[in-house]
Amino acid sequence: MRILVLYRSWYGNTRAVADAMAARLGSRGHQVSVQDVRQRLPDLASVDGVLIGAPTRMARVAVTATSALRRLRRRGIGARPIGIFDTWGPVPKTAEEAEAARKWFEPGAAGILLKKARALGLNVFSETLRCSVVEFRGPIADGELEKAAAFAERFATPAPPTGARSRSSGGSPG
Repeated sequence: MRILVLYRSWYGNTRAVADAMAARLGSRGHQVSVQDVRQRLPDLASVDGVLIGAPTRMARVAVTATSALRRLRRRGIGARPIGIFDTWGPVPKTAEEAEAARKWFEPGAAGILLKKARALGLNVFSETLRCSVVEFRGPIADGELEKAAAFAERFATPAPPTGARSRSSGGSPG
């Protein structure tokens, strides 16, 4: 499978997630290219699927990430699958902190990108990925890069039979 991994990153955390996914896919024999969403899209005729992600910042997603979804549609991505991921944090340390922070992390960049992709009629993968960062600028929380790699592997696996339920990887505060 030929997979394009698009990301937007401010402090390198979302890029690290994209790189972890690309490394796993590459080790499994897939052809993978990784690029920032601000760059010009490659020829999509040679792409079988796209993973796209951005950080959640103050309950929002980067405009360049949502614009990339529109560009994918205009450029004819068609029925090829699109997987969505984000990074979010800092991870709240208590239940009270989690409740107070919920408004800043939900639905998160992944939720916003998912809604936008569906509204555009794109073929969205059945699960999204949310990777947490320990502090505002990182680092990625323990185990999150492995979780990202496993998500990418599932993305590149043939789709389950019709009627399978959608699920979410990762989580949000609380």
